[in-house]
Amino acid sequence: MPRNAATREFEHTGDVGIEVVAATREELFAEAIAALGRIMYDADRVEDRERRKLTVFAATDADLMHDALARALNVFLIDAFVWRDANVIAASGGIEAELIGELFDRSRHQLHEELKAVTYHRLAVERTPAGWRAVVIFDA
Repeated sequence: MPRNAATREFEHTGDVGIEVVAATREELFAEAIAALGRIMYDADRVEDRERRKLTVFAATDADLMHDALARALNVFLIDAFVWRDANVIAASGGIEAELIGELFDRSRHQLHEELKAVTYHRLAVERTPAGWRAVVIFDA
């Protein structure tokens, strides 16, 4: 799904980080989840065969970003599910995310980077005059 968002990937002392900017809060979370997948594998080769839903609640947007990305990472690590995109709907105190993809197939999906965890180091989610911005660092 096209959205008004952009992601910049950066290295951080052996780890991997992203900075995401988006027009809306929902786009911010959707783009961050999609970017997580793009870091780990070639998302362009993932087909839209299945959808996984995640519902996450947290007290702050920073905690919500951490927990949503950690849940998505676990979907990859535990269920071997890869996604090409994500849709997000805001809920009271949380978000509902839909991951669009399929089960990992070693013959078609190429892994890029192994990520172990989402960290709280430099984690930020903020509303800006232009929209929304997030910074997230992953333990690689």
